[in-house]
Amino acid sequence: MSLLSAVAALAILAVPLRAGGAQVTLSASSATATVGERIELRVVVQAEPGVSGIRVAVPPGAYEVVQRRLLPMTVSGDRRTFAEIITIAFFQTGDFTIGPFQVELLPAGPAKQASESTGQLAIRVRSLLGENDKDIQPLKELLALRGDFRHLLPYAAALLVPLLLVAAFLLLRRQRRRMQERRATPPLPPELELEQDIHALRGRNLWSTGEFRHFFIVLSGVLKRFIERAYGFNAGECTTAETLAGLGTRENDAGIIAGLEEIFTLADLVKFARRVPAPEAEAGIWKRIDALIAEHRKRRRLAEEAAHVPPGR
Repeated sequence: MSLLSAVAALAILAVPLRAGGAQVTLSASSATATVGERIELRVVVQAEPGVSGIRVAVPPGAYEVVQRRLLPMTVSGDRRTFAEIITIAFFQTGDFTIGPFQVELLPAGPAKQASESTGQLAIRVRSLLGENDKDIQPLKELLALRGDFRHLLPYAAALLVPLLLVAAFLLLRRQRRRMQERRATPPLPPELELEQDIHALRGRNLWSTGEFRHFFIVLSGVLKRFIERAYGFNAGECTTAETLAGLGTRENDAGIIAGLEEIFTLADLVKFARRVPAPEAEAGIWKRIDALIAEHRKRRRLAEEAAHVPPGR
């Protein structure tokens, strides 16, 4: 090989290979559209075999890019065709120009990357309203809000005060209605109210589900409500010792006092010492309460008979 031929070969190797030339086109699915309507832009590139793909740069504009979809490459003879569909939408009316888009030609090998530009398209965006539509008026000017929120307090107070007055009125009316209902309907005798509350407690199955602490909290409240009505002192505000002391001065039946003491003592151990009661303790509790209710039923019946009053409920 001559010296001149070797130099020429080295010069060729030193120049980076460039991807083959390409023909780039840009088209749109429609030249006119309404506000918000989608328009499909199609970028098509026909290139030589040295190109393996394309990358389309979409510059910002008055439109919003909704979707982009790159189509599979097709080969026809020695030409490769690449295409990308870009879906856009306009949200204002007017005449707009789209493009040019810069298209990068990605080389298949060590060739130098090249780029081409698309042409431009004119798109007219019109309103959905016709010429005779007058129902939409120009937007009002924005209300300027100062940075300090305290200027809004008078408006907030003007809104909250009527709401509070209405809420207070409704609350008072509800309370008055409840008071009237209570006056119209006499309360149940203490032992019947206790029987009703115990029936509701047993229906909740707290004992069988292992919720012993909750069970005794409810049971203690029910029993102290009964004691308050039947014996005339505020057992709900008393400790167990104070409750038993109050019963000792008002109840002559030692069995009743012993039964309530047993229940309250077990309740304190479960509520405060987290003790788990024995399974057979439940039956003993219901037995004590049934005896309490039966005794007070008997006392009420005897009192009514002594007063020559027909038995009530």
